[in-house]
Amino acid sequence: MDIFSMPAVMLPLAVNALALIITLIYGCWEDIKERAVPVVMWYPAVAIGIPMLFWFWYSVAEAGDLRMLMPLIPLILFFVVAFYLFTRFNLMGMADTKALILITVLIPCFPFVPVTGYPVFGFPPYVFLPFSVLFNAVVINLILPVVFFVMNVIRGNRAPLAYLFLGFPVQGSTIEDQFGIVMEEFTEVNGELQRKFIGVRAAIKDLVSGGKRVYTKSLKEHPEKYRKELALYRKAGTVWISYGVPFLIPITGGLISALFLGDLFGFLVRLVVS
Repeated sequence: MDIFSMPAVMLPLAVNALALIITLIYGCWEDIKERAVPVVMWYPAVAIGIPMLFWFWYSVAEAGDLRMLMPLIPLILFFVVAFYLFTRFNLMGMADTKALILITVLIPCFPFVPVTGYPVFGFPPYVFLPFSVLFNAVVINLILPVVFFVMNVIRGNRAPLAYLFLGFPVQGSTIEDQFGIVMEEFTEVNGELQRKFIGVRAAIKDLVSGGKRVYTKSLKEHPEKYRKELALYRKAGTVWISYGVPFLIPITGGLISALFLGDLFGFLVRLVVS
């Protein structure tokens, strides 16, 4: 009998998956609202996940399939180290890293097969779920600029083409309540307001090097430091900012979609090759 069709073996991972989905949905809400995820949010998922994980590996050993799943161990270690390095080199936020590490450790393979059947696009190599989660999250993240472009076109927002994919205008009077990075520069000459979009290359360079980019979160936390900028934004009426969708949202979407769709990466590769 296929191990993935055995409810007794896969039940612990299903419990972990449900616990993490609930945790991530709550984390997305907190991240959107406060741009911060409370550390205590992870504790229940860890408290549930560790005993479930022991139960899973014990059940695999009891079923005599431990050798089949042994390749998961080096994959888990590799992905955990890789996600840690992403944070170390500022390529990913701490909450995103914690989410991906917990998914990697607590749900190493697909848990819902006994209930939902095999995933739509099949399994990735070694049935390693975290790879599918990460790939799906990246795909979702790449789709977001297209969504913002369509929204800007529908709303009649005007800007250079690249910026229609990267951001949207907000009211200057409430810009500190938004989330994103200011995409325009403002100066006042003889009482006349002048504005221009920050060049895409300059914006990326500033983002990587921690340069002059103005974050709306900083405007809210340090209004005295940005008193001049806030006055100019209010005078401008509207200000373009880059969208600030937390990566935790694509990760959550990646987890949910991977559980049911499976190996989207493999499907796309096969589609291109054929």
